[in-house]
Amino acid sequence: MATSVGWMIGWLTVALIGLVVLSQTLGWAGTRDVAIVQSLTPYLALALVPVVVVALWRQQLLLLTVAGAVGVAVAILATPLMVASSQRAAAADSTGLRVASLNLWYENTRIADVDEVVAELDADVIVFIEYVPIHQAALEATSLTDDYPYRIERRDFGPAGIAVWSRMPVRLGEPLDTFKDSFDLSIDGPDGRIRVIAVHMATPVADFDAWRRDLAVAAAIGRSADSPTLLIGDLNASYWHPDFRRVLDAGFVDAHRAAGAGFSTSWPTSGWFPPFVRLDHALTAGGLVSTDIDDFDIPGSDHRGLVVSVAPARPAAP
Repeated sequence: MATSVGWMIGWLTVALIGLVVLSQTLGWAGTRDVAIVQSLTPYLALALVPVVVVALWRQQLLLLTVAGAVGVAVAILATPLMVASSQRAAAADSTGLRVASLNLWYENTRIADVDEVVAELDADVIVFIEYVPIHQAALEATSLTDDYPYRIERRDFGPAGIAVWSRMPVRLGEPLDTFKDSFDLSIDGPDGRIRVIAVHMATPVADFDAWRRDLAVAAAIGRSADSPTLLIGDLNASYWHPDFRRVLDAGFVDAHRAAGAGFSTSWPTSGWFPPFVRLDHALTAGGLVSTDIDDFDIPGSDHRGLVVSVAPARPAAP
């Protein structure tokens, strides 16, 4: 009886992971629960290891074969994360623009410690997400206001607030059709004008349909990008979401993958366990390339921050 229950558990484990992998292969994330489970794909795949070991030991060849096939499918799906994304080299005479993204977390009570982190980043442009009035007051009480005289802000008492602080002139473009406020900005950088899209997208947990619409907006930007473009912020989506991969397929290059850091993570940092998924991204398109990217801790936040250096790509050979 115990043996039968054990094999049933083994088969159910393989079936569950197989269904998740099938949804990934078909590019389907049709419900909130599916999207949540998809974000855990690599961790679910680890459950195949004991199934394979026991099936091999007990010579259960059918279970071993099916579990192995599912494991291979996960490995194939993960292959792009293991190989750095290709992109052209930066123009030889470029200076580069350094842009940081910090999800401050609207419940953050350690905002007074953030200014030191920001000062060490030496970023030209900073995107603050979940930007609430107490964050604004604390940051404006520091010397950062002298370093970043150009500021565009949308405060909120919850997670919808967003702000961009810049050392260089910033022009605000047309509003984007996103669930929360996003900024479509034009920044006069040292290498010319760069379009910076600062975003905080909906979460699939709170509003699944809005989340998919936000990612579709991002994909549309990638398809139409005809000038140097950086999309940066909290997309509330990971590589393991088919809708996010469609954003990449639309023309964006993920800066973490370009740097060979495809398996890096950014959320959550507020628990006893390490972050297990990357929700914060820097994506380039339209002849813009990333030359460097780093992650860093944000005091009091539940996200890690990122800072990326971008520059125009070297012209293609004739």
